[in-house]
Amino acid sequence: MASQAIRTMIALDPVISASCILSVIGLSLPVVVPPIRNAMSGSEPVKPPKLSEVVEGMRGSGSRS
Repeated sequence: MASQAIRTMIALDPVISASCILSVIGLSLPVVVPPIRNAMSGSEPVKPPKLSEVVEGMRGSGSRS
């Protein structure tokens, strides 16, 4: 019964159906891609900087190289 409703929705509103499909793909990518990327790289993942370091960098305080 659900498959018939999906087929009807695709036939009547193809733009909305394509939008739903793209949104599902877009929402699933952040969950799927990082583990694959980490498994493919041989090195340790790079840790993001601390928030305090980012704030210091934006304010211009701290040592400059």
